[in-house]
Amino acid sequence: MIEEKLSGGVQSLEVGLSVLNALLEHNKPIILKDLSTKLDMHPAKVHRYLVSLIRMNYAKQLEDGQYALGDQAWRLGLSCIQHTDVLQLVQHLIYNLQSKIGCGIQISKWSPQGPLVVQSIESNHPISIVTKVGSIMPLVNSAAGRVFASYLPEAVVKPLMDAEWTKAALNHYAIKPQTWDDFLVLKDKILHHGMAIAQGDLLVGINAVGLPIFNAQRAMEFCIVALDSEMFLPLHEGSEKLELFKNEVAAINQFIQTR
Repeated sequence: MIEEKLSGGVQSLEVGLSVLNALLEHNKPIILKDLSTKLDMHPAKVHRYLVSLIRMNYAKQLEDGQYALGDQAWRLGLSCIQHTDVLQLVQHLIYNLQSKIGCGIQISKWSPQGPLVVQSIESNHPISIVTKVGSIMPLVNSAAGRVFASYLPEAVVKPLMDAEWTKAALNHYAIKPQTWDDFLVLKDKILHHGMAIAQGDLLVGINAVGLPIFNAQRAMEFCIVALDSEMFLPLHEGSEKLELFKNEVAAINQFIQTR
């Protein structure tokens, strides 16, 4: 076996990865000319590397000719998110929580597009709630979205929420809260109670409650959501299931703070 020295490497791979990095940094579709300018590389050379990235599904070409990240790039990023230290640290507590309440559990982390589902555990009950890992949850009317919208800076979340309201208006359907001012009223309640609920707001007949998980620096690390049918996850004041969920999440936050 011939061993390569660490100081060696494959130059063409490094160039290809620099093209992938440029797509990552731009974070939205880009035309070949702009990408080559960004890389200070001849367009023909950039195109050759893009062809290889597309073959491996790390990039894709859109109908308008622009280039963007492919599904494999998103899967790679998602895999990294799933293995963050804090999330891995509390996996045993998350599964213990789910076994106690029996409801479905979703874990979301923040992404530039909104709350990204990075883990999903099915409910023990005979109900089908399919939210795929990798899905982006809406900010306005999902429990996870409302948590992030309440705890993150306004400058980060308001443009995304405005886009959701605009889309709803264009497609002639209503989502609640209906305006930013309405949300600010809801936000005060969420911050006061330390949780956000969605009672049929996203899926008819499905209740969801989301709570924030903080890292050791007291910054929000991810959101944990319990969801199930109204029968199995009542959210009225004094609900034993709701209190159990809140207590278990508080224990997770306490565990992280004392590590």
